[in-house]
Amino acid sequence: MIADSPDPRHFGKLTPPCIGRTLRLQPTIRPAPSSMPQTTIYVAPRLAGTLGTVPPAVATVDLARLFQRSAALAGVSLTVEIGRTVALLGPNGAGKTTLLRLCAAAIRPSFGSLSIDGVDAVEHPEVIRERVVYLSHATGHYDDLTAEENLRFATVMFGWGVREGREVAGEALATVGLEAVAGERVRVFSAGMRKRLAIGRLLVARPSLVLLDEPHASLDASGMALVDELIGLWHEAGVTVMVASHQAERVAGMADGSVRLDGGLVAEVSGAGVYAGPVAPLPRRRLAVAGTDR
Repeated sequence: MIADSPDPRHFGKLTPPCIGRTLRLQPTIRPAPSSMPQTTIYVAPRLAGTLGTVPPAVATVDLARLFQRSAALAGVSLTVEIGRTVALLGPNGAGKTTLLRLCAAAIRPSFGSLSIDGVDAVEHPEVIRERVVYLSHATGHYDDLTAEENLRFATVMFGWGVREGREVAGEALATVGLEAVAGERVRVFSAGMRKRLAIGRLLVARPSLVLLDEPHASLDASGMALVDELIGLWHEAGVTVMVASHQAERVAGMADGSVRLDGGLVAEVSGAGVYAGPVAPLPRRRLAVAGTDR
């Protein structure tokens, strides 16, 4: 039976995760024991849209976010197809982080509309948070807990059972190279180790959309290579990925398409899988609008 329209009451409750239902992406050639352990990518179930169609992963219309009298995002209209990897480019203050935070339902838009997988992000933010994971500048760990305890807590929040959560957390720690320090308290971790643990938290989720804000920052060469590998695995698994980065050449080489923001507006869209409304012919200054931060 084909539903006429998506109903958040149904897809808001995900099927309980189970080790047997995970998507394991195995390399063609089995790695040597000393190589990085096999990475397991967990994905959210797909949603059917109107008349059985697949809704876009992200759709915004005139999306704006005001902070006091300044617009960090000043009217962005974008559509991102499901399963695409999109690079968000632009200078500091262009609106990249604000766009990611809006897509993660971490903040609410001041104007305009936003939907994720066909779900209205303003009306149903709790559904969005079940389907989206966000790597921000602030890693957000509990410093008095160990690395393992932080990830075990994350598995509980993402709906894993005790036994499965222990296994999933262990896999994630091994993947990000923190298995040897799993019992160390996070307060003694370096910035790079904290970033790796934040990446591990992404791996215990079951997202349909992954939002990465400067994911290579604070990492050494092996850490940056891990991020690149994970972006490729998410892409292969059909997970939509949006990456905000100043490393334009690096992320653009992994992306299907790119969006360049400037002054809170779309300045350029290129590649496949991402489309925009009116594109600003020239970079425009940030719009000052009377209003309050709500």
